[in-house]
Amino acid sequence: MTTTSPTLPAALTILEATPGTLRALLAGVPAEMLTRDVEGAWSVRDVLAHLFVNDAIALVRFKRMTDEEAPAIEGFDEQETLAASPARKYTIPTLLYHVTFGRSKLTQYLRGLSSAQLERTGEHSQVGTMRGVELVHQIAHHDLNHIRQIATLLAEQLDEARGPLRAF
Repeated sequence: MTTTSPTLPAALTILEATPGTLRALLAGVPAEMLTRDVEGAWSVRDVLAHLFVNDAIALVRFKRMTDEEAPAIEGFDEQETLAASPARKYTIPTLLYHVTFGRSKLTQYLRGLSSAQLERTGEHSQVGTMRGVELVHQIAHHDLNHIRQIATLLAEQLDEARGPLRAF
């Protein structure tokens, strides 16, 4: 796959690394820390459910952009989509399995696309014309934001236990 984007290989590497990064970060962390509801924020479990749901949506978008001429791509409300998803109630191991499996399907599909296919477009209801290669970069950026979000959620729960070392 050759494309005009010099950062595409990095974006694809991030997509492939995300499930392993999440598994490594969350291994051994008590479930209470991962399912703890935070006022006005998602729990770690919510973030994992969101990533799982988003991969399924992304795969459909890529397939439509590949198979159709400039298809209409509807935006969606992430909060509503997450609230309606049964994945919010899955256990952490189940979510990690689904994130890993779903991401594998997505990246396998993406790696099979030609440069021309990645340059195909869709008409997003909120941002207008977007190319497949741009969506790949968006998902990688999105992954990194959510990895940071999960790290912050965990760090906040560890904060009080640091005692006087919180000064650092």
